[in-house]
Amino acid sequence: MISIIYGAQGSGKTKRLIDAVNAACDKASGKVIFITDNGQSLGVNPGVKFINLAEYNVSGEQQFIGFIRGMLAADFDIQEIYIDGLSRLLDCPADKLKPVFDAFDALKGQVNFVITVSADKLPASLKKFAAKD
Repeated sequence: MISIIYGAQGSGKTKRLIDAVNAACDKASGKVIFITDNGQSLGVNPGVKFINLAEYNVSGEQQFIGFIRGMLAADFDIQEIYIDGLSRLLDCPADKLKPVFDAFDALKGQVNFVITVSADKLPASLKKFAAKD
């Protein structure tokens, strides 16, 4: 499953994502990962693997996809990946994220993704992933 939480900057996307990751941590039988570029824990449950992407010098879509694939190859117990601010992390507007979501779509049988994207509306290519409220 891939789910996008989207909205304008400051609309509460990160709060929704943190609530979702904490709920998943309580229910998951595998590992739960939270990826952001913020060094603060943001209230994420200590049972969640918190990754500050800024510490890994990952830039661009291909490096990020490789980073995700590398994590999954190294640890088969990863069940959920939560990503806060994908457009910000990759310095890429929402309408250019299709290749990243195509790569995630290829991995969706292995792991579930929940991702925040700052956008007032999603491009047509990503609408199928919009989170249901």
